[in-house]
Amino acid sequence: MRMMRLGGILGGLATILVAGTVLADSTDALVFRQVGWWRGKADITSSEIKCEIPTVTTAIADGAFTTGLWNTFGEQTLFFPDPNGIFQNPCGGYLQFQNFLFDQFLSVEHIRLKYRIAGAKRFRAFVPTRGGLPASCFQFRHATVFTGSLIPPANSVDHPVSGSGQDNAVFLQINPIVSPQLLYCLRTAYAPLAADPNLFQSLPLVITAQASARSDAGKNYKSNETSYHLTLRHTCGNGRVDDGEFCDPNSVVNTCVGTCSGGVCSNNAAVTCTTPADCAGVCIAVGDPMECTCS
Repeated sequence: MRMMRLGGILGGLATILVAGTVLADSTDALVFRQVGWWRGKADITSSEIKCEIPTVTTAIADGAFTTGLWNTFGEQTLFFPDPNGIFQNPCGGYLQFQNFLFDQFLSVEHIRLKYRIAGAKRFRAFVPTRGGLPASCFQFRHATVFTGSLIPPANSVDHPVSGSGQDNAVFLQINPIVSPQLLYCLRTAYAPLAADPNLFQSLPLVITAQASARSDAGKNYKSNETSYHLTLRHTCGNGRVDDGEFCDPNSVVNTCVGTCSGGVCSNNAAVTCTTPADCAGVCIAVGDPMECTCS
């Protein structure tokens, strides 16, 4: 009787252990882990941009950034991140992934990006909204980035290192996180709105990423989700010159005057001058890609 009871208890424990093993293997995030957004160290000057590829010891947490809906200090927002734009997070946009399988590589096949404007409902009276985006931009609500990166196993002692500083981890740069098509659509929908300090000065765009990978055994895994928060500022047209702007077309005086230094104008190096009067310009109107800069 005692032996039978003991056998029953051990059998029950064995069942629990087996069930736990199956559960761990079937919970994708315990196998294929997404460890947030990162960027490398940057050395940015007016003439060049140098970026380090992040490692587990040098990576800097990314995950949030602010830029202009049209431009920042006269530099156009073409897509994000922009490796050639000093105000567009050129060294950022990396996702870190880890593989916790033993003896099996994971091949990261694609990354699914989902977009929404946080608090989009507050603009519904002016912009028809669907799924957290303007209805006209709903077709851009999802995007897929394809990749073929391999992540070595968790017990990777004989395999080549991944270059991240940790054998079972890799950093993948997602570029672009926000496409030119989506940016253009958001501008078309929101640019006509006045930059009312009580209603509209920025668009908080939330980008949620989830990756899919396949193991050597042919099993598919999905990672956990992580989000990137990009604030798109739109202050041009509110009657004052905000940071990131050279002028405002709705201010009392919509002309702008630069200084004359070394025979060229500070607000346009292509214009030669002898006095500051030669550097007088007109502020470019709201809705133009170069809005709130001097022409």
